[in-house]
Amino acid sequence: MTIEDRLTTLDTLWSVWAEHGLAMADEHWVRPTRLGTWDVRSLYAHVGSWPLAFTSLVDRVRDAEPTHATAAALLRDFNTPDGSANRLRDWSAARALEDAAKYTTEQMVEQFASAGPRAIATARQLGPVAVDYFGQAILRLDEAVSIGIVEATVHLLDLHRALGQAPNVPADGLAHTTALLAEMAPPVDFIEAATGRSAADLFPVLT
Repeated sequence: MTIEDRLTTLDTLWSVWAEHGLAMADEHWVRPTRLGTWDVRSLYAHVGSWPLAFTSLVDRVRDAEPTHATAAALLRDFNTPDGSANRLRDWSAARALEDAAKYTTEQMVEQFASAGPRAIATARQLGPVAVDYFGQAILRLDEAVSIGIVEATVHLLDLHRALGQAPNVPADGLAHTTALLAEMAPPVDFIEAATGRSAADLFPVLT
């Protein structure tokens, strides 16, 4: 995918999140999810932090070589036993609960409906620059967008399950997320496990 394709995919995913936020009744927001103590409101608050963060990310252009060539490489590092995904797991969970209590549903929907699209418009003008990925890495902007696609896609499945709906995720989001997760896995183990030639325990590659 080109950066334009990725931005279009991310924009589409965030539009779906906005539509869900506008359509949900009070009873939907308090439904439990499969993510520990999070209800739908907490899940929505967590995912809504990404459009807000992307607004900051497009202002962090750096004249520097990327520390990681791809989103998959960075996410592999994040998901090592001492990586940030594991070290910050409790903090991230607590922040989602705090944000869910702090913001109205209208404010959370606004992140997807307004703040996110504005940041995407800025990103389209920047092109394939390198950005400071929140002090954790230097990453090409298109690869940073890939992480946003994965986040929006995986959690949209969580939302659909919580609402008792059949998964209905934009096809480009599913395809890009599938490719990135496959890239994260050790290639030989992945191929052999996927073709029934091995029982290697390689999942999950992302938590």
